Order: sequence, then structure tokens, then C-alpha cells
Amino acid sequence: MVGLFGWTWLAFLAALVLPYRLAVPLTVGVSALAAVALWYPCRRAWPGWRPLEGGRSGWVLWGLTSLGVTALLGTLFWTHSLPADSTGVYTAGATWGDFGLHAAIISHLAVFDRMPMDLPVASGAHLTYPFLVDLLSALYLREGWSLHLSLLLPGVLLALAICQLLLSVSLRLFGHVGAAVSGLVLFLLTGSAAGLPVAYADWRHGGQSLLGFLSHLPRDYTVLSAENGDVTNLVTDALLPQRAILFGFGVALTVLVLLHAARNTGERRYLLLGGVLIGLLPMAHPHTFITCGAVLVAFTVEAVLRQRRVPWSHLAAAGIALALAAPQLAWQQLANGGGTGGRFRLGWMVGGGESIWAFWWTNFGLTGILFITLPLLLLRPAWRHYLVWYLPFLGILAVTQVYAFQPFEYDNLKMIYYAYLMAGLFAGFLAVQAYRASRWSLVLLLPAALVVAVPGALSLTHEFQMRYQFADTADVALAGWVRANTAPDDVFIGTDRPTEPVATLGGRSIILGYRGWLFNFNLPYAQREAAVSAALQGRVDDPMVRRFAPGYLFVAANEDKSWTIDRNSLARLPVAYHNAEWTVYRLAAAR
Repeated sequence: MVGLFGWTWLAFLAALVLPYRLAVPLTVGVSALAAVALWYPCRRAWPGWRPLEGGRSGWVLWGLTSLGVTALLGTLFWTHSLPADSTGVYTAGATWGDFGLHAAIISHLAVFDRMPMDLPVASGAHLTYPFLVDLLSALYLREGWSLHLSLLLPGVLLALAICQLLLSVSLRLFGHVGAAVSGLVLFLLTGSAAGLPVAYADWRHGGQSLLGFLSHLPRDYTVLSAENGDVTNLVTDALLPQRAILFGFGVALTVLVLLHAARNTGERRYLLLGGVLIGLLPMAHPHTFITCGAVLVAFTVEAVLRQRRVPWSHLAAAGIALALAAPQLAWQQLANGGGTGGRFRLGWMVGGGESIWAFWWTNFGLTGILFITLPLLLLRPAWRHYLVWYLPFLGILAVTQVYAFQPFEYDNLKMIYYAYLMAGLFAGFLAVQAYRASRWSLVLLLPAALVVAVPGALSLTHEFQMRYQFADTADVALAGWVRANTAPDDVFIGTDRPTEPVATLGGRSIILGYRGWLFNFNLPYAQREAAVSAALQGRVDDPMVRRFAPGYLFVAANEDKSWTIDRNSLARLPVAYHNAEWTVYRLAAAR
């Protein structure tokens, strides 16, 4: 995790001042020298091995869990990471929409000779999206890998690293393989609590056998629009589509490992390295930066209470984190003038007229009870030292219920997932303690675990059953023409399809990307809409169009009916490219 994250950061810094052909070899060289410099002084000091509780059975449980998670995530990442065949490009689920943005950023970064800092789905706007993991894929794409492999390999490696780091954090805290595996399973099966009764009602009304129902699930039972269930599954709606969170979760878990080592050994270096990783997070995943910052604050306060003196090492780590993060945060807030659009929002996504208690029960259910009761359980003298590990995550959960960090408040879920992460680890620990006290506790533990986990399990099952076309052969042909016949900095104007091929596969900037993205980036887009409307009606010399200086207009044979298209006026424009689905018109700004 540190290798991929650190290497990508170095590559980004080098590519800001050097062309890729120099920046990438320089990054490889610097990384190799740093690795040797870190290894050489301790080359004879082999790390000690700690026995795994349970001996051979513990290793077997870890191995089987790792194999199962690898098969699950490997299959999903392979099928979702835009694989191509003779009929087009494919994906599934939430990845269909989100990969429209990620593919556009990756393709755009890859076609230039050096790092561009503009947002390809809103030509003229600055790139403030946490793009670091997309830069890693862009460098692979630039060196000749397919888009599929460029998305797949870092995605699956980071996802599997997250799972192993989560097991590691649990083992360091609780020392029990069963607790670690239970926590990982609960975390991967996160989902809206109302998913189970909704699924049961659909099965009873569908007239199918249980096996027939499970083989053809009608929907994702963690995405519940009618019931306002918004806690979607971690794998299907975060690890797969939201690529930035791959660096986020991985670095956060690495920071927890370092904080645990610092707390147990008292060695300052672990804290300082944790501060460096936290400070580098905003360009990778700002929500994780906020979460890790809260954890570091909690550990600093705990150090004051425990040591009864100023914790200079903690303050130094916090200072490093703030110094590294400040220019990134300033860029993200100020580059486009509108900030991130945060605002107070009581109840997270509670609907108008909806009871806040009913909303929380719909979304959190039994896990919500665990959120609230865990601090009381941890007040036991033998467990009190665990409070510092849980309270900052409970605080993060509380903040997400009163403040939305972006215009689309759903994105608070990127921080709420961390409350699920730590609550899941503690649930595994408490389950082991209960089982040790009495095996009869399984009578209560297993039904409770099923109630919590079934919605997430159904979401994963449904994800395996879906296959969406991301681009057809006409889209692929258009993207090929764009790459071969236009310059990397040419600007295109057209409608705001999430998967339109000019940006996603061609790597060119467009004036109006999907408006849901622009809304959530807090970018005004009324003038961009007006420019597209004027261009589609043939008024390509309209001042609103000329403001953005597009070189080409792309129009599909079947555009959304919300757009008015004057095809007679468009027929007067010179055609640069045409196929069965797309027509590209050359405008005055074209070279």
C-alpha cells in the first residue's frame, strides 16, 4: 500500500515539472534508491514473528478467508473494470456511471506529454477531484496497457491489500483470527438494514422458489430509493466504482497500524510516518484525511491524559500532516472559486417529513444500536484502553449526521463507512468474548449476524448477475478516430452522457460532462448547458458557445429528448467524422 501510494505521489510531483518520459524513470530511480537506503542499515535485523492464536487452525482460517476474498474481489474487478470484446466495452452496477468520470480522467492524463491539471469533463475548470489513483492507471495506459488492465491491476491489488490490512489491525488490537475474519466479513457485507425485510417481501410476492429468487435478484437490496435506504454495500458501491477510496481505506488502515505500533512501543518514528501519510491524503481521498485527522487528535488527547505532559511526538506528527495537506486543501477549495459546497444538514439524508428515528433504523438497524452501545461496553476496566480506538469513529459518524461535506450529501457515506469498519472489528471481538463465555451465545450471535449481513450479501449476489454495456462498437470507433485525428488539447461540445466516448475513451476535454458530477464538484454549469443547447441548434457562433472555444461538436443519432436538436441547421456544418451512431462536426476553433 505504501509502495503504490508513495510511488504515485512521487510520479505526480515529477510530472508537474517534467514530461512523463523523464518523470517516470526518475520516479523509478528515486524509489529504488530510497528502498535500498531504508533496507541497508537493517539488512541483518530480521523481523520477529509473533505466534498466531489458534496455531495451525488460525493459519487455515486466515488462508481460506484470503482465498475466498481474492476470488470474490478478483472476479468482480475483472468483470467491472471495462473489459472489451468484439461487441464493445462492459461493466456493471454503480461502476457504469462512476467509471465514466474515472475513464475520462485516466484517458485525459494519458494522452498528454506531461501532467495536465484541467478537469476533462468541464473544459476550462481546474482538476480538484482526488485523482491520484487515476494517475497511476493513466501511467499504465500511457505505457501500452489496455484501459481494462490499467483499471484492474491497481484496483484489485489495493482492494486485497485493504482486506489484509484490516485483518492486521484486528489482530494487533485483539489477537484473535476469528475476531479478525468476523470483522472483515461484516465490513464487506455492509448495507442498509431495511434490505432484509424488503427482500423478503419481494420474494413472497414474486411467486418464486427461494433458489429461483436468489438466482435472479430483481434489484440491489442496499440501494432502497422508495424506503430511503442509503447505506449501500461497501464492495458494490465503494471499492468497485469509487476508485479514490482504494487509496483512502488502504492508507487509513496503514495509519492505524502505525498508531498502534507507536502506542505500544513509544517509538516516535511510527507517529511521524503516520503524519506524513495523513498529510498526503487530500489528493488521494479527502474524506479519509478528515477521518485520519480525527483519529490522530484522539490519540493526542489520550497521550496527554495518559502521560500527563505535552505529547511532542503527536504534535509533530500533526504538524507534518497539516503542512503537507495545506497546499492540497487550498487547491481543492480555491482552484475553481466555489469550494466543496459543504453545509449543515441535520439527519444526513433524511427525507422531508420523514421521522429521523425511522430513517436511522431503516439505514443502521442493529448496527446503529452497536454504534451507540459500544462505548458503554468498553467502559469495563479490562477494555477501557480500546475507547481511543472507537470514539473518534463515533465522532465522525456524529458529524456526518449534521454536516454534508459536498452538495450531494450521499457522499458522507465515504466517512460513515469508517464507523462501520471499526464497529465491525469490535463486533468480531465481542462475539469471540461471548463465545468464550458460553457457546450458547451462538443462539443469539448467528441470527443477529445474519440480519446485519444479508442485505450486503444480496447486493454482492446481484452484482454478479449484472452486465452493462459501457460503450458499443460505434462508440469505440468514434474514440479511435478522436485519438488519431485530433490534438490532446482539442475541446469538444455535446450532451452530458456519463459514458460518452469522446472523453472516456478518447481522452479529450468536453464542455459539459454529466451534470450530476458537476453539481457534486460544486461547479456552476448553467452557461455550459446554454452553450450545448445553442450548438445543438446550429448556433455555433453564439457568444455562449464561443466562450468555451470548442473545436468539434459531437451529436448522437439518438440523443435524450430533453435536448432540442435542429438537424437541418447542423447539416450546414462541415462533417469531420460520421458512423452509424455518431456525427462529429468541425467548428471554427478546430485546427
